Amino acid sequence: MKTRKITGFLLCLALIAALLFGALSSTATAQSGALQLWTKFNDQNPQNTQDKWLADVIARYRAEFGIEVANTFQPFDQINAKLNVAVQARGEVPDVSYVDSQQLGFFEQNGTLTDLTDWVKSRPWFADVDPGALAACTTPDGRILCVPAHAAVHFLYYWTDIYPDGVPATTDEFLAKAAELKAANPNAFAFTGKLAEKISVERFYYNLIVSYGGQIADSEGRAVWANEATLKTVEFARALFANGYAAQESLAPGFDNEQPFMRGEAGAFVAGSYSYVYLTPITAPDGTEFKGEITGTFDPEALSVGAALKAGKLSIAPQFAAPGGKPASLIVASGWGIPVGAQNVEAAQAFIDFQMTTAENVAYSAAYGALPALISAAAAEEFQTPYWVAVAEIQREYATPSPTLADYDKGITLLGDAIVRLITNPSLDIMATLQAAQDEYNAGLD
Repeated sequence: MKTRKITGFLLCLALIAALLFGALSSTATAQSGALQLWTKFNDQNPQNTQDKWLADVIARYRAEFGIEVANTFQPFDQINAKLNVAVQARGEVPDVSYVDSQQLGFFEQNGTLTDLTDWVKSRPWFADVDPGALAACTTPDGRILCVPAHAAVHFLYYWTDIYPDGVPATTDEFLAKAAELKAANPNAFAFTGKLAEKISVERFYYNLIVSYGGQIADSEGRAVWANEATLKTVEFARALFANGYAAQESLAPGFDNEQPFMRGEAGAFVAGSYSYVYLTPITAPDGTEFKGEITGTFDPEALSVGAALKAGKLSIAPQFAAPGGKPASLIVASGWGIPVGAQNVEAAQAFIDFQMTTAENVAYSAAYGALPALISAAAAEEFQTPYWVAVAEIQREYATPSPTLADYDKGITLLGDAIVRLITNPSLDIMATLQAAQDEYNAGLD
C-alpha cells in the first residue's frame, strides 16, 4: 500500500511541531543528561493512581540505579501521533515511550519504532511474557516493535440495584429492559457512553459491529465499515437516543459522559478495566456514596469502584451483543517502545528490563487497571480478587484484536464522527453516510 500521502501529511505536521517543540520547555529538555521518557502520566502533579505510580517508579529507579528519568507528559489521545511526528521530523525523540498497541499498524507503516525482535527474545523475561500480550506488539511478519506491559479489555460496569439479574445479553433484550426501566423511573437511564470521539468506537461501536459479524478494516489497512453490521449498530444506537434510553451527556465532549453513571442515574456504563482509576467518587442509585482515595500503597478496594464492587452495589459483565452473536471486547495493550532516532538505546533497554520484573509489572498493571503481560505477575495475589478474575474471564472469552487501519487515528475518528452525525440527524441515510466516510479515508491512502 502506498503511504506517501500519510507521510507527507505527517511531515507537514512535523514542521509545526518543530516550532512548538522549540518554543516549549519540558522536563525532558531541562534534564538533558537524564533518560528521556514520554508517557501519558503526569508525575509532576499526580491526579490518579497511574500518575502516582510513575512518580514512585522514577524515584525507585533513581534510588536503585542512580539514573535520572525525565518524563514528558503527553495527552493520552495525542502521544502516539506526536511520537510519529517527532520521528518523521528527525528531531528530538524520547529514549523510550509509552505506546498503544492498536497503533502498531500505523507505527509499522511509518517506521516509527525500532525493531526489538532480537533483543526481546534474548531477555530473561521473554519466556514469562503472555503470548497474547506479545502478539499485540508483533507485526504480521513477526517483528516485535514494542514490549507489552499489560492488556485491558472493555465491558459493562452496572449498578446491581438497576440490573439485579444482570445486564441483558443482546441488543434486543437490552432495548426491552431499557423501556421497562424508563417506565418505572424516567431518570434511571439504561445506558451511557462516549460517542463523539474515537474512544467511543474502541469501547462500544467496534465491539457491536464485530458481534453483528462485521469488521471496519481489511488486511491492507483500508476501511470496509460501510457494511450491514455497522448499519445494524447505528440502528441500535439511534433507538437508544430516540427513546431516551441513553443519557444526553453521552454525546458531550470530554468526560461528561461518565457523570450520569457516577451519579447513579445510568444503569450501565461501557468502560475499560482501567476505568476504575477515574470513576471517583461514585454514588449508587440508592444514594450510597463511595469516595475513593489514592493511598501510599495501591489498594484497589480503597478506590470508589473497588469499594462499590466489594459492597455488592456494582458489578461487571460482557457488553451485550447482536441477537445470536457473541460478545466482543476490544483488547488493547500498553507497551514500551524505543523510537527510531533515540539517543540512548542501551539506557532505554535497561529501563524496560526494570519494568519487566515481576514486582514492577505487578505495580504498574495494578495502578493502571489492566492485566499484567508477565505470566508470573498475573499470578500475583493482587490479581486474584473477584474483580480481576472476572476481567480475566472476559478477556479470555471475548477479547477482540484491534482493527488493522493503516492510519488508525484518522480512520477511527472518521467512523466515530459519521456515527454521531447519524444519531443526531436521523434523516441521514446510514449506508450513504458510512460510505462517504469510508471513501474519504481510503482516498487518503492512495
